[in-house]
Amino acid sequence: MDRPPDWNPFDLTTRRGRIVEGGLGLLVLMSVGILVAGTAVDHAGAAYRWFWRVDVVIWAVFCAEYVARVAAGRPRRRYVLSFFGIVDLMAVVSGIPAVSGLRSVKILRVLRALRVLKLVRLSSAIDRFRTAYEDIKDELAIYLGATAVLTFLASYGIYEFEHEVNENYGNIFECTYWAVASMTAGAEGYAPVTVGGKLLSMVLVLFGLGIVAVPSGLMASALSKQPNPGEKPGP
Repeated sequence: MDRPPDWNPFDLTTRRGRIVEGGLGLLVLMSVGILVAGTAVDHAGAAYRWFWRVDVVIWAVFCAEYVARVAAGRPRRRYVLSFFGIVDLMAVVSGIPAVSGLRSVKILRVLRALRVLKLVRLSSAIDRFRTAYEDIKDELAIYLGATAVLTFLASYGIYEFEHEVNENYGNIFECTYWAVASMTAGAEGYAPVTVGGKLLSMVLVLFGLGIVAVPSGLMASALSKQPNPGEKPGP
């Protein structure tokens, strides 16, 4: 059976869609407020338990929203892989630690802060970034894959060079931290002591210049092709 043309509750061209988006925006602000307030109260107190309960309810709403958006998307894969789809999925994943027995998964709890990105849906200006992301997502995927391979090779390489003589490189996880830090901000306090380790460090720093520049260049190029707000498209 065909769906009615106005069945989509997230269509911003309808009054219902604008109300739904506004309500979700308020929930995002409430979620961020709870996240901030929760750091200032006793985690064993009644206030924190109330914050947790409200956060669970908000998480349930975000889960229902994600499922509804997937169902409304045509094609569904387009929404799932889109910028907003990834942001909405992160909002869902961030609530998993609320489930009993999983509260210790702190890396997922950190993702709660990403819920604030859901507010960008309410800004028309952010459409330029969304469109730019859609234009370069294939290139970014290739770039991130190559970066992951380079990070692994550097991590294992520095481990083989350094782990016997330098306690800072005792396992692959510490070596991965060194590799990522070396390619971005610099791994202060993790200086290699072997000749091989120093050579690898220099090579990685040189690659790191491109690691930072490539995604910035891709996004800048994609943004330059997007029309400015209020600008009429060319003929």
